[in-house]
Amino acid sequence: MDMKPLYTVKSLYSMEEFMRFNRTLRFRNKKIVVFLSILDVLLLALTLLCLINGSYIWAAIAGFYLLFLNWYLFRGIDQRMAKVFMRNTEIAGHQCEFQFFEDHFDAITKSGTTSISYDKIKNIIETRTNVYIMYSDSQGIMMKKPMPEGFVEFLQTKSN
Repeated sequence: MDMKPLYTVKSLYSMEEFMRFNRTLRFRNKKIVVFLSILDVLLLALTLLCLINGSYIWAAIAGFYLLFLNWYLFRGIDQRMAKVFMRNTEIAGHQCEFQFFEDHFDAITKSGTTSISYDKIKNIIETRTNVYIMYSDSQGIMMKKPMPEGFVEFLQTKSN
């Protein structure tokens, strides 16, 4: 018997969506964000203190580290993620279809169909632009909004 899905969502796995997904995960841990913000303030204060005291070499070292840390967090990781995306030819630039049934959902890609039961969902992250169904801390399914009416609420009840 062929069951009709309750919801069907199609999602294009584009570079932009992949980068948005990774940035969301990267800055989701509030403790790390607070720690990095404090580290930035301390490095900036150290740089200014060294400049005021005439320790230009130490000021340059602290300033360089401050710039490198922020470049790495925002651009360096993005560049690595872009390379990862380009190597993943299974989904990169392809549209995936997700069919949601009462007891599971199917992920349909060009290489086939995978059925996933709702008890495998670890977390659902909803942002202003996306919904991510997470089955580990760093892996999940990306779906761009808008979503079908009642879909997010349906997911929330199934993942609890």
